[in-house]
Amino acid sequence: MTTLRFLFILLAVLNALAFAAIKGWLGSAAPGGEPERITNQLHAEQIQLITSGGEEPPAPAPMPAATAEAEPQPGAAAPGEPSSPETGAAAATPPDAAVAKPAPTVVEPAAAAPSCVAWTGLSTAEADRLAARLQAGGYKYVRSRKDTPANWWVRTPPQGNRTQAEKRVRELHEIGIADTFIVQESGPSQFAVSLGLFRTESGAQQLLAQLRAKGAHDASIEPRMTTSFRIQASLPRERVAAIEGRRSQLDERRSACSP
Repeated sequence: MTTLRFLFILLAVLNALAFAAIKGWLGSAAPGGEPERITNQLHAEQIQLITSGGEEPPAPAPMPAATAEAEPQPGAAAPGEPSSPETGAAAATPPDAAVAKPAPTVVEPAAAAPSCVAWTGLSTAEADRLAARLQAGGYKYVRSRKDTPANWWVRTPPQGNRTQAEKRVRELHEIGIADTFIVQESGPSQFAVSLGLFRTESGAQQLLAQLRAKGAHDASIEPRMTTSFRIQASLPRERVAAIEGRRSQLDERRSACSP
């Protein structure tokens, strides 16, 4: 027990001495941190650093004192003066954006010049269909009508009724004119007596001369008319086929014209 007590007392004395040494109670200064080490240096301003080449480094340049007023920038408003929107916009605009670059010029392809096109010999249905296509495409057109003789008809005038027409047929048979026909269809030529139909006017004139020589002085020639249409329009050549249609066969009756 005496040995343990001695060791305990010795350990307590050593701890007390160590604590007094740390606090500086035994006469030595306590180890300080980095600020205290720098403070305890003597004449620190006279310390000079020597580079590897043996030359002293140049002394650092003194820091310039802050000016009382900052030098105004070009385009900036003076102190105490309100900045205008123009000034702020000019200051915020980068130098490259100050000069506006012209927009690139886009060259449009030249439109094809319209050509004058005419379709002739059209029936009523064909003319109506072609006119509707031109109007739907936004093209102006001129439509004209033409009546031409399709054939020539040799006949007597209408007799008023069937009885009189049959009487006139018997009279013609008596003078040697047997090729006769009574028109039955209603219209302006109803109950006329047909004596012949010719594709040429000269053939009709020849028969008429023979009939009058036999005594049929009331016989005459009446041209049978047919109506056709002509349509003229100005449109680009590449649009002609689309306007005509694939199965219309209008290209056979198409020709160039003068506007």
